[in-house]
Amino acid sequence: MRNQPLNSIFSERDAGGVSLIDPPTALRFHLLLVAFCAISVVVLCRIAWVQSQLQDRYLTALNTTSTDYEVIPARDGRILSESSAVLATDVDQYSVQVHYRWLQEPADEAWIARGVRKRLSRKERSDADLVNRTREELIAARKRMWSHLLTVTDLSLPAFMEKQQAIQKQVTRIADSVNRRRRMGSTESDFDDTATNTSSDGLLMRMASAVRSALTTPPGTAIAATIVVREEETFHEIVRDAPFAVAARIHEQSHLLPGIRVVVGNRRTYPLNATASHIVGARTVVRDDEPNTRLPPGIPRHEWTARTGRFGVERSYDHQLQGIPGLRRVVRNRRMEIVESNVERQPISGRDVVLTLDVDLQRHAEQLLAETLLDAPAILLSPQENDDSSSPQPVPTGGSIVVMDVVSGRLLVAASAPGFNLSLFTGSSIAEWNAVNADQRHPFISRVIAMALPPGSVIKPVTAIAALESGRLNPDESFDCQGFLTRPDEHRCLIYRLHGAGHNDITLTRAIAQSCNVYFFSAASKMGFLPLREWCDRFGLGRECGIDLPFEKDGNVPGSSGTAAEDPRRFAREALGLAIGQSSLTVTPLQMARVMAAIANGGWLVTPHVVSADGTARTTTDIDDRPRDLSRRRISGLTEGTLARVREGLKAVVQEPYGTGYRTVRREEVAIAGKTGTAETGPGKPDHAWFAGYVPADEPRYAFVVVLEHGGSGSRAAGPVTRELVQKMLDTGLVSGTVPAAGLRKAGRNQ
Repeated sequence: MRNQPLNSIFSERDAGGVSLIDPPTALRFHLLLVAFCAISVVVLCRIAWVQSQLQDRYLTALNTTSTDYEVIPARDGRILSESSAVLATDVDQYSVQVHYRWLQEPADEAWIARGVRKRLSRKERSDADLVNRTREELIAARKRMWSHLLTVTDLSLPAFMEKQQAIQKQVTRIADSVNRRRRMGSTESDFDDTATNTSSDGLLMRMASAVRSALTTPPGTAIAATIVVREEETFHEIVRDAPFAVAARIHEQSHLLPGIRVVVGNRRTYPLNATASHIVGARTVVRDDEPNTRLPPGIPRHEWTARTGRFGVERSYDHQLQGIPGLRRVVRNRRMEIVESNVERQPISGRDVVLTLDVDLQRHAEQLLAETLLDAPAILLSPQENDDSSSPQPVPTGGSIVVMDVVSGRLLVAASAPGFNLSLFTGSSIAEWNAVNADQRHPFISRVIAMALPPGSVIKPVTAIAALESGRLNPDESFDCQGFLTRPDEHRCLIYRLHGAGHNDITLTRAIAQSCNVYFFSAASKMGFLPLREWCDRFGLGRECGIDLPFEKDGNVPGSSGTAAEDPRRFAREALGLAIGQSSLTVTPLQMARVMAAIANGGWLVTPHVVSADGTARTTTDIDDRPRDLSRRRISGLTEGTLARVREGLKAVVQEPYGTGYRTVRREEVAIAGKTGTAETGPGKPDHAWFAGYVPADEPRYAFVVVLEHGGSGSRAAGPVTRELVQKMLDTGLVSGTVPAAGLRKAGRNQ
């Protein structure tokens, strides 16, 4: 049979001795061997390359770190008085923060797994039951921490849950946004990689693409890899301003509060609240639309809550008060866990600034203004002192009191009313802000430096100096005041308008003491406009005094040398109004205080300032330490003889029975020199009440100004306020009286 194994067809040779099957050649085996060896070499080379090159890359990727910088807050300098009263300071603010993983609900599985690995050894992790128990214990620890946190901070459960949900919602939104952008980038890359695998390609190309995809695409995972954002591995604030007792309990019970930390910051406070609020100023957080020039390099804006002065000393001395924050370098791994933290720059506190203000006298002045404006019950001023006639004085819309050292220019009092409480800037309700903004009297305006009003008769000492120095006035020559200059219906004295009579025969001393308008009209008509305008310039009227406070107004002095020369007739009439403090002349209370100081100190124009010449209580090398210019200058052309005659008139205003301030200002304990002023305003509006002077009259130490905006008569409205101000200066020892003040009765009542 042919299919049996011994069939001759399977024999090596047929009957004729010829081979029916050709023997295999060695070439095919050699080719297969070469191909196998080549593939093996490629695989081995790839393995070697992976071991030598990719290992470092993978390890580098696993060990990738990110470096951030955190700001260490620095205290801003304090604002103090010379008596060591604290007007502005930073106080510690404790913020309770919770790590996000301890706050997240439900708990992150990867975070729980890391916690289990930290608690169990490798061998223990092989026990599934032990791993599950440890996992449950970790979850239970979170719940216990929450409960203990609520107990320590007195935070209610609904409030805690609201904060927890708000934080988680914000962090989730950030993480989702980052990973969404990542997935979109991966999808676009995958699409580009397989874009050639289309139906139009040949069979071989599609097969090659499939093989490449199978060899190069990593296998899918059950949980897609996600980017961990920093917000998921950091702390979040749960209580903003915790009391010190709460912070202390958290530190003491840290073993019961894992995942909790207390961060110490600071906030600005103003212990004296409304005292000298316009002078002290306020410091608030820099807004997003404002440039932040103090931001350290490399620090995102949101990492540092910078503050800046808005007004007052907080603004003008901001460069000294501002602390320099420190820097902490924080290194995080790829899971955003902190692996290293180093302080690269220590914070430097700002410098303390010492004010010249006398806090007790400042408060007294503010109380006087508050009573005058009817913002406070009458304690220092009785109703009789504000009104002793049948025509009551109007209620002022605002007021200002200034007390200044006549030699140095240091301000002891710079009171402005109405005032406001500086706590508005440290934490207040919308209702409180609305109440202040609704006040039509504009309480935020500092009337010491930013209220420019016509001065009225308090300018007459300057008019007298101009007339005397120009040689057009003999102080001893008698002048007949008939009550008006040339016509009964204009350029009149107040006494003529009220009683139809004049001052009769008077000299310079009586003209100042009795505030005779006609006398100074006559003097102005003789000397002309230019000398009067020039002496206003010499006394610094119509321009800033240079005080170390922002937003100072300069006021206005009418005309100039050039325009007055071009139109002498017009300015001849302008001189009459300027001579009695009317026309378009406006000055600030601070300018008039400086005028009185110059008359009192022998003709030196001082630079007012509210920060002590000693500067600050502490120095650092990183803060601008340049002293302010506190120089004074001599008023050119002003002689001692002229000053003596003007001082004589100013003293008579208060000390002589015929003086306008005798009944309302005089104190028997000390001689006072000054000038009353009643400045006319617009039609239908009350006059502005002024009193400006210095004390003691014979040995001047302090110049002062009292201004009541739309307050009426200078003698009747501003006079009693001045008298009580001087009384306080006597009581505190700033001014020495001839006899103890306690043993004397008060001076007479108002005119």
